[in-house]
Amino acid sequence: MNYISLYRKWRSQNFDEIVGQRHIVQTLKNAIAMDRIGHAYLFSGPRGTGKTSMARILAKALNCKDNLCGSCDSCKKITEGSAIDVIEIDAASNRGIDEIRELREKIRYLPVEGKYKIYIIDEVHMLTQEAFNALLKTLEEPPEHVVFVLATTESNRVPVTISSRCQRLDFERISQAEVKARLLEIAKSEATEVEDKALELIARAGEGSMRDSVSLLDQLISFSGSKITADQVVLLLGGANEELLFKVSNALVGEHAGELVLSLKEAIDAGKSALQIARDIIVFYRNLLLVKLSLPDTVDAGGDYIKRLEDEAAKYELPRIKEILKAVAVAEQEMKWNSQGRILLEVALLELLGNRSPVTVTKPVSMPEIGSSAEQPKPNTDTGIVTDSRLTKIKKHWNDILTSVKKKSLFGYVSLHEGQLLEINPQGKLVIGFKKGFGFHKDRLEEQKVKGVVEEVISEITGDKIGIICQVGGTDHPHLSAQAVAEIFQ
Repeated sequence: MNYISLYRKWRSQNFDEIVGQRHIVQTLKNAIAMDRIGHAYLFSGPRGTGKTSMARILAKALNCKDNLCGSCDSCKKITEGSAIDVIEIDAASNRGIDEIRELREKIRYLPVEGKYKIYIIDEVHMLTQEAFNALLKTLEEPPEHVVFVLATTESNRVPVTISSRCQRLDFERISQAEVKARLLEIAKSEATEVEDKALELIARAGEGSMRDSVSLLDQLISFSGSKITADQVVLLLGGANEELLFKVSNALVGEHAGELVLSLKEAIDAGKSALQIARDIIVFYRNLLLVKLSLPDTVDAGGDYIKRLEDEAAKYELPRIKEILKAVAVAEQEMKWNSQGRILLEVALLELLGNRSPVTVTKPVSMPEIGSSAEQPKPNTDTGIVTDSRLTKIKKHWNDILTSVKKKSLFGYVSLHEGQLLEINPQGKLVIGFKKGFGFHKDRLEEQKVKGVVEEVISEITGDKIGIICQVGGTDHPHLSAQAVAEIFQ
């Protein structure tokens, strides 16, 4: 058990080793030099950006007598996690009022080894409301020998009464260039050769988290040995490589449905996650959007990749890129809750193609205007209940409507199939209801493009020009099974 994971082995031990966060390093250095130490700090930011490391370095700086020497007893004990005067509390597992009361009891005792007692409370947003209330009094009037460092990834969940009594320092995601440089340094030290492209993919996968990127490098060394290639990174991540992303783009530009489906099939058959592919496509088209807006410097990538993006972006109009981004983003959200994620992704991309099968109308029909005598509700002589002839006609031709919508919009078909016809409302609109928990189908049908397709088909088949509105509730219609979804595409 002598092995130490890379993210622990390479944890920053002083301000100069911190990757990124220059504004925070400078703020804390100045505060120490000017003897303007705050009694409480709130470190807020994404995971893996150095919040806890910075808190430990601050603790060293406050108690080291020789300017963060790293070799004195105080520095060594803080590094080892054995310092009596540095108390780390994980709020995720110690979130109750009893733990905070115990803290308040011990806080009045003077530090044993250094000048300050430093309390580091990680994931502080996990504390209960009662625990926050107990902590508040201590933060208001702390002893002079105590410094609090509260760390959180969700600052919005920290009560204002707490955050207002702290000096807040916001940590930023670390740039891809800075992550790559650090990964290269670690790889060389570990006698590991890593392709530049592989480093770029690892840094991109880390999404600005130094810890996640280093952990991925650690995993890749175990997987690949002393040499790491870009292909091995793609294989381990299970996501979309660059060539797949450009294949998808070429298929969408050329409207080649077969090429699009085959590209996805090859990637998924090779073990890649459909959900991760969707996320990679979103990032890809976001980058195309930024390049199209003449903002290549905002894309966190290398120069060669930027050039490929610029060439690809030249094939698109801006509205088209936005349309693709929106469609895949909606699909990505739906994929999280659906076992048929692959099908949802395929449908989202196929729906973006311009090639549509013509709608077959069973017979020519006239289109009377809304409000004409042909559309007025008629009483049922048996029951005395007023029914609407338009609703009866729509129900009669519902299967034909579904079939025609399927030819124009597969996503529209899936969502429409989930709904139930409820009524023609007083404004002359067809009301379609969805079960609670299936509001995303309502949102899909309310999109202008999909809604227009459905209204057009209803008009063509029934002869009644009628709009649709959707609502959640008022229906006991069962949702479409996974098998039924799969059968749509057979």
